[in-house]
Amino acid sequence: MLKRGSTAKFMPNSMVFPGGVIDKTDGKLGDEFRVAAVRELFEESGVLLTKDGWQTSANNPEMTTLKSEIAADATKFEKLSSKFCAEKLVEWDSFLTPANNPRRFLTKFYVCLIEEEPAIDLCTSEMSEYTWIEPQQCVDEAYDGKFVLPPPQVYELTRLAKVKDWEQCEKYANVKKVLCPQPVKTIGEDFISNCFPGDHLYVDEQSYHQPLRQLPAKDAAVSPSLPTHRCTYHTKPLIYTKCRLYQHHLKPTDVAAFHQFETNSKEILEKAGASN
Repeated sequence: MLKRGSTAKFMPNSMVFPGGVIDKTDGKLGDEFRVAAVRELFEESGVLLTKDGWQTSANNPEMTTLKSEIAADATKFEKLSSKFCAEKLVEWDSFLTPANNPRRFLTKFYVCLIEEEPAIDLCTSEMSEYTWIEPQQCVDEAYDGKFVLPPPQVYELTRLAKVKDWEQCEKYANVKKVLCPQPVKTIGEDFISNCFPGDHLYVDEQSYHQPLRQLPAKDAAVSPSLPTHRCTYHTKPLIYTKCRLYQHHLKPTDVAAFHQFETNSKEILEKAGASN
């Protein structure tokens, strides 16, 4: 996980996965999303995925110089075209920024399996720090306020924490639909629910273009009896404070479309069962 700098235009001071935007030349070297993912990983962390595993620019002056050149001019990544390997990436999920956000991105998440933790050569112009961390630990520490973790990262890290067989990780992937959260603000509270497909508050018509809605607390609250697929968070004292995920009672079509994993629904369903 990398921490964005305080001057970043998008999600400043947030803990995120390595990544970035597609350059117009990425498509010349292969699938533009995959090539961009490998290039950005190298630019931000110094780790280059190769056919034989990986290399790192840490303590490698020649690769460090090349990393700087590529960061300044993405076309220079072609110099590594015989080395890098984008085919190792497993497509994991796709997110579209909510319609109410002035800057929207279609983001593909990828997973790559490696046997050890490469040394990191951090891009300090974009990032302030990095950490290797277990997925669930990262979610828990963010909930405790140690750092800011945006909802997509909470969603993906929680999913990663539930994978039991990494050799079969493709079966856990979400590749059938793009997740575009529809935000619902609780009236009178600094509380947002990002609703995903299948949630009873999710609007299927023009689903990628739904504006921010405001609802009374009783209507916006998580219900233990209704189809629910959402991420909730507070916007103060910092945005994305105390994120929680819920996924329960989805229709069979939504169960088939999305990886089913244990969320905070377990707590609310157990509590509802106890009260009944």
